[in-house]
Amino acid sequence: MDQRTLRGGRLAGVRAVAAAVTMTAAVLTVVGVAGQAAAAGPNDGRIYFTTDKWRNWELASMRPDGSDVQRITNSAQDDVKPDAHIASDGSVRLVFVAGDLNARVLHIATMTVGDPTSYRQLSDTEPGRQWSPEWSPDGTQIVYSSNQTGNWEIWVMNADGTNQHQITNNPAQDEYEAWSPDGTTIAFGSDRDGIRNRATGIYLMNPDGSNVRRVTRLTSMDAVPAFSPDGTKLAWVDSVCDNGGCGPSHVYVGNLDGTGIRRLTQGDNNDWNPVFSPDGTKVAFHTSPIHDFLLHGDDYIDIGVANVDGSGWKDITGPNGAISEAAPTWK
Repeated sequence: MDQRTLRGGRLAGVRAVAAAVTMTAAVLTVVGVAGQAAAAGPNDGRIYFTTDKWRNWELASMRPDGSDVQRITNSAQDDVKPDAHIASDGSVRLVFVAGDLNARVLHIATMTVGDPTSYRQLSDTEPGRQWSPEWSPDGTQIVYSSNQTGNWEIWVMNADGTNQHQITNNPAQDEYEAWSPDGTTIAFGSDRDGIRNRATGIYLMNPDGSNVRRVTRLTSMDAVPAFSPDGTKLAWVDSVCDNGGCGPSHVYVGNLDGTGIRRLTQGDNNDWNPVFSPDGTKVAFHTSPIHDFLLHGDDYIDIGVANVDGSGWKDITGPNGAISEAAPTWK
């Protein structure tokens, strides 16, 4: 579960980015528009995602049917793994990872869609990498993964980057975290009860790191959890092994106590980064056939959408050949 992973597999094939990693608002040109506030329908809101359509990895948004693609960032660095928070005035604030993926210089940054001057880099720890940030429900805090202490742990900071503090402390790898809609629980993936990089589970804990409990079994690799909008269910991926041999990864949905688990996706694909629609009836994720992953690395990734019962699967961004779209969030 390396933090460079944007899908079931390695982020090993990312093309080289511009030599200088510029972390200032001056290099960000917003040509999109602010997203819509989440609504009740299954096709409302917008999907925010990462794409290499414009050479290096940038952020963009689109409607849930894949139309109206709007570019958000235009920068010299890689901007990946966004999460969106919709403010009461309808403005959209993104938190994401910004830096050089090849050099593994990765920091947490924020910006408001439509306002390039709002860009802020919040973390600056080197050596060390940050990954997979997510807003608290009220937008006042950010939970993220970091290896700045030498091991991947879960951290929390304020929305302005202050009070950065570690909330897990375990020899295992704790990463890919998600905040529950009511703000009382954080879900994450860990191999603390399994075999490092071979048997991992989804865990829940309080926002201060206390009351850790496991949700899924340790028969393979469970990772990248996401809460349903009502907070009663989780989506995650299963069977992703960092060192090879585990085969395709698929999206699963289950209750918080580990019951009612069902598989949403099928086939010989790597499916990754599941997120629920605002009304909880659909799940978006990114997907790539294993043979394309083996041949082309991080090319040929698309974003798919399926109903929570696994029906109605649709590729909404492709196939686009060598262009990739990944790491969706739906708000």
